[in-house]
Amino acid sequence: MDDLGGLTTGPDRADASSVRLETRALDGPVDLAVLAQHTPADLVWFDSALPAGSPAAAAERARWSVLAVTDGPFAARFHHRDRVARLDVATPARRWFGPSWSGERPAFAVLDDLVRRTPPLVEPVAGCGFALGWVGFLGYELGREVDGPDRTADGHADADLRFVDRAVLVRGDGHAWAVALVDDDEPAASTLNRAWLVRLRVPVTQDDVADVRTGLPAVPERQQRTGPVLEARGRVTRAAYERAVEACRDEIREGNAFQVCLTTAFAVPDAPADADADGDPHLAEYLRLRGSDPVPFGAYLRTGDLRIASRSPERFLRIDADGRVSAEPIKGTRPRRSDPEADLATRAELASSEKDRAENVMIVDLLRNDLQRTARPGSVRVERLCDVETYASVHQMVSTVTGVLAAGTSRVEAVRAAFPPGSMTGAPKPSGTAIADRLEGAPRGVYSGAIGYFSASGTVDLSVAIRTLVTVLHPDGSVRRRSLGAGGAVTWSSTAADEADEVETKTVSVLGGVGAAARW
Repeated sequence: MDDLGGLTTGPDRADASSVRLETRALDGPVDLAVLAQHTPADLVWFDSALPAGSPAAAAERARWSVLAVTDGPFAARFHHRDRVARLDVATPARRWFGPSWSGERPAFAVLDDLVRRTPPLVEPVAGCGFALGWVGFLGYELGREVDGPDRTADGHADADLRFVDRAVLVRGDGHAWAVALVDDDEPAASTLNRAWLVRLRVPVTQDDVADVRTGLPAVPERQQRTGPVLEARGRVTRAAYERAVEACRDEIREGNAFQVCLTTAFAVPDAPADADADGDPHLAEYLRLRGSDPVPFGAYLRTGDLRIASRSPERFLRIDADGRVSAEPIKGTRPRRSDPEADLATRAELASSEKDRAENVMIVDLLRNDLQRTARPGSVRVERLCDVETYASVHQMVSTVTGVLAAGTSRVEAVRAAFPPGSMTGAPKPSGTAIADRLEGAPRGVYSGAIGYFSASGTVDLSVAIRTLVTVLHPDGSVRRRSLGAGGAVTWSSTAADEADEVETKTVSVLGGVGAAARW
């Protein structure tokens, strides 16, 4: 391994010299929203965009979107639920990952083994780190494997990642490519993937009203509800949340923490039946969300019994193929104002807020410590501190911390060392998470965890699972539970009412898009 922590070709990597990617350039521009509607299988869609007027420095985060389907011939699934790991592997992929199995093993240990076994592949298009690989989510409760509270998610998996061998990549300028994995030692599976590349018909715009294979109608991307018609009920009352804020301040006064990320959740009822589109109604909801709220780390996951609709603006961790690492924590939020002058004043107030800068700097220090655990000595840097970025519904304060992986360190080791995302824990992380867990009294699930990919190229890109609507389904497809988590950082200078207001602000971009409003 070189001194930048690049991939090795040694025994911890799959011997897969017969494996490669085949790529087909697609006529465009390609609209992944339409392709997602016409994909009946489970899928993972990383949906990147930026609001108008975003700084050039933010463009890198939103340059690529990826739609990966999970039913290819080389597919595999890693699922971790109630502390039991399960691996399901299609026959052609067993020479890399071994046979299917289940047992009590730590999630990060299993994932590390799977990523090491993944055949190394070169990124198919210059500048796009995604070269197929493992895609999905890591839930917040996996923090128990890193000295966090001993909980599991309620009613769904703590992690669900799929090895995908087919995907469509779209660059910010609209150019698109279909990518598939082939293996000379698995001719039958490779023939299926080559045939998929050839026959793939990608509807390029919402004007395409039907797919020749499924007949599903398109859903207008900017279809919006006329106003809130649903009530998203808080898990606790506003008064109870404010009391918990004061309890956090008591802990801080006693020296048990500097900052606590205190969260809650809102139960989101089903949409009225007449608002559902044919096909996947939860995808239809996601399309309404994205139409009014462009973010760099949007995602829609249709995996088993979960539907995850995320409008996250925040990167948790990126690791480039050469081992360079970056984290971009967000702390400090203000709502947008309809009046332009008032909006500029709100933005300026956030930029100059000593309280918000203190929150942000605390998390930057925490992340510096997290990255230093697996970084080459002396490589960790703060590239920017407390910049304000503007999104459709909020202004937010963002910093960037970078480093370089130490030689011999795996990608999963680096992610584990920084998990859960520091912006969702508090500082110091062990005491912050313990205090929050005691006061919240419930697991967070997908919320506060990470969504993204571990690419076969060695690139890793994970967002923080915030602004994320999680739907759990019954086996018959009916909705069992839908929830939206929200919270904020509590410091000694926090005011309980202001913290509760911030929670409400953070629900607007998602709840408003599905015709709901927070009620607690």
